[in-house]
Amino acid sequence: MTDAERELLQAVLEALTLPYGAGDYDRRLRERAGWARTTLKGVLEDGDPAWHADYLRRKMRDEEAGR
Repeated sequence: MTDAERELLQAVLEALTLPYGAGDYDRRLRERAGWARTTLKGVLEDGDPAWHADYLRRKMRDEEAGR
């Protein structure tokens, strides 16, 4: 497994892991699952796991910052 592939899997795992006490847990998990799906689909289409891992992490940072 390449470093980029490992980073992609780690980013997907982070997206799908929320503390149970998080506000709007169900809504946020559904939204993040959609991002993870889009991320994985993008990698399958263009083969660039590093770019998609960065994209997913950016989405999570924006969400956590309230953007």
